[in-house]
Amino acid sequence: MKINFHLLILGILVVLPFFSFAQALITVEQKTVSMSQGEQPAYIVNVPEADFDQVTKDWEKIIRQNTKSKVEESGQELVIMGTQIPEIHHNPINIFSTLFQADSSIIIVAVYEIDSTFFSFSEENKNLHSEKTNNHITHFMRNFAVEQYKEFVEEEFETEDKKLIDLSKELEDLAKKHQSFLEEIEENQQDIKNAEDVISSSEKDNERKLEEINIKKESMASVSDDPIQFDAAKDQLKDLEKEKRNIENILEKEKKNIVKYNSSIEEYNRKIEANLEQQEMVKASIEEQKIVVSNVNLKLKGIK
Repeated sequence: MKINFHLLILGILVVLPFFSFAQALITVEQKTVSMSQGEQPAYIVNVPEADFDQVTKDWEKIIRQNTKSKVEESGQELVIMGTQIPEIHHNPINIFSTLFQADSSIIIVAVYEIDSTFFSFSEENKNLHSEKTNNHITHFMRNFAVEQYKEFVEEEFETEDKKLIDLSKELEDLAKKHQSFLEEIEENQQDIKNAEDVISSSEKDNERKLEEINIKKESMASVSDDPIQFDAAKDQLKDLEKEKRNIENILEKEKKNIVKYNSSIEEYNRKIEANLEQQEMVKASIEEQKIVVSNVNLKLKGIK
């Protein structure tokens, strides 16, 4: 008989109405299920927030420990015959199990055949031997589910904690950029001061040079009748006028530099404003992420 999944899932959801997959408390329940071997007693556990493929892989690994038996797929069942699991029983065990996704959890349904009998535990057949076997199976499945859930939450914690670290690093980088913008402004302000000093000095040089040119022009009148002296004075005047043009070029250049430095300061001020806004956004994200990390940590500590 093939397993009736619709009835099985419905039966599990009925028997486990109290399961809240957001809770960390993991319990193992018993219920009769329809599977390949007919109606048989099964142990049922849920693994919250887990990856189906990973849980399936790890489940196959743990039920075939200490044995060369292989896990075979029979329809939607995982079957292993004659496996050795000392923590459950000293005799070989046949396990018929099914795993399926239910919301964000993985449900594991397992039937255990020991000594050619499908194991069942109830008050009617309660004895020391059956009670011990029941406890062993319960602990075996519960410990597996707990470890699977812990691994998932530990990975979740690492992921969320890394996000927090990355956000902190982002805030640190923004703070460094903010400081570099302030330094650039300070540097531009110093450049403006230097340019103003050059302008002040050059303006004085320009006034002196203008005075020298005027004096030279006046002196040329006195040597106008001496061609040699006049030509020499004319050359000197050209040199003075060239020097004056050089001074004026310096003045023009430094004035343009001041405009450029002021424009740069305005740009850095805009960058600072945007940077500070971004810092506030990242700070808010950090506070939110701290809560996420704290909640995941609490969830991890609360797994029982």
